[in-house]
Amino acid sequence: MRGDRGQASIELLGSVPYLALGLFAALQLTVAATTVQAASSAARAAARTVSQGDGDPQASAQRSVPDWLEAGMSVTLNGGESPSVTVTLQMPIIVPGLDSGPEVARTAWFEREQATPPWG
Repeated sequence: MRGDRGQASIELLGSVPYLALGLFAALQLTVAATTVQAASSAARAAARTVSQGDGDPQASAQRSVPDWLEAGMSVTLNGGESPSVTVTLQMPIIVPGLDSGPEVARTAWFEREQATPPWG
């Protein structure tokens, strides 16, 4: 039994890198999910602005994106039979030393003509 002294400390020390890796993975997944959600929300906001014809779609998209994601954002208006707005965001990477992750693009379609409300 005397040879077992400190065994728990050594086992804990050996598991710390795996715990840190799991924490980084969980944080990166959270950042990825937030980026996808923000891109979807920004595309819908920009499409709503274009369909109503009352403002700048770029500004609408920027208002719906968190400040830390605005730097790499681009908004593209697509014409044609089914007009749409595509918002592209640069996903940040939380690992030190890596600049940025993949681009996340989401598209929202809109109607060209403003719908007439049923009440008039």
